[in-house]
Amino acid sequence: MSENVRTDPHARPFWRPTGAAAAAITVVALPGFLIGAFAPEIKDDLSFGDTELGALLTFGYLVSSIVMSVAGGVADKRGPQLILRFGVIIAAIAALLTGVVSNTYFLLLLCIGLNRVAEGVIQPATNTLISTGVAPDRQGIAMALKQSAVPFSTAMAGFAVPTLGIIFGWRGAFLVVAFLAIPTWFAIPKVTVLNTKKFPSRREMWGSRHLQIIAIAGAFSAAAVVTVSGFLTTSAKNAGYSESSAGLILGLGGIVMIASRLGWGYLADRFQFDRFKAVAMSLLLGSISFILFSVGSKETILLGALLVFGIGWSWPGLLLLGVIEQHPEEPGAATATLQTSIRLGAMFAPIGFGLIADSFGYGTAWICSFGVTLLGSVLMLFASKATQKR
Repeated sequence: MSENVRTDPHARPFWRPTGAAAAAITVVALPGFLIGAFAPEIKDDLSFGDTELGALLTFGYLVSSIVMSVAGGVADKRGPQLILRFGVIIAAIAALLTGVVSNTYFLLLLCIGLNRVAEGVIQPATNTLISTGVAPDRQGIAMALKQSAVPFSTAMAGFAVPTLGIIFGWRGAFLVVAFLAIPTWFAIPKVTVLNTKKFPSRREMWGSRHLQIIAIAGAFSAAAVVTVSGFLTTSAKNAGYSESSAGLILGLGGIVMIASRLGWGYLADRFQFDRFKAVAMSLLLGSISFILFSVGSKETILLGALLVFGIGWSWPGLLLLGVIEQHPEEPGAATATLQTSIRLGAMFAPIGFGLIADSFGYGTAWICSFGVTLLGSVLMLFASKATQKR
């Protein structure tokens, strides 16, 4: 039976909406990380290189950004349960098709595109679910848990290489994702939303100056870190790690990232501080990891992975919380504006990284990521000033 969440903030449950949001994100995020974790094997099986791998990830982000820009505010109006269940069904079909029919690069491209349709539907709807279904004084940790589903997916993808990969191959790992969608669908609760107000149009949301600055900052911030999930295992293999060990590094990084995101959520619920300045600090410190990656030794790859996952990629939940606090009446539409821009920034990063890696080597590509991360940090400081003026 569906669980109705009452509008009294103190009567709202915590675990079911938070857990359902995290599970939905896991189901839709896992395929992208599996592509990165199994990249060496998939490239060999389907005969493509780093440029094509980057194009695959770029295409996915393009699809996601288009869908998110259109469907971002739907959950605010109709409630998140219907939208999330619809997205989970699409994600399950995409994972099933990836494991069964993706025998060519083109078919794999189409399957990942379908997965990103599901992501564009699910991401903003989970923000509405938490903003509406969780008490305000616990939304920081709820957002942290929800966003920890992304590094959890990273860890699962990394650990899948020496486990599921050996037994079933990379295709079998995608079939497991399709199976995980079943309990996720049933776990999503019904949340009551207030649909008596007039919701802002997409043009009005995009016309908000502070959201524009936050969105641009988010685009550059994401552009560097998304390359880690797609190219870290290949870079680790080039440094001398085996495929299994490279996958384990990705898995270890996911665990570290979960701890760091939960830490930010805990602090956000207990202390008042500038969310956007904290994001800028995380990006600045995390940028050092890309210099370590560029060195290319086994030691610097491992240290850089711990740094980028523990600090450089710890901020998404905190950034989304900051936007939700600015727009409590339309959390789905506001966060969709941010996340659409993030996808647009992330869209160009993989293909750009792949082209640079193919032409000049991984060291140069990682240095470019370093520069983009610094730029994202500076822009996030401008976002902080914009919200203070508002």
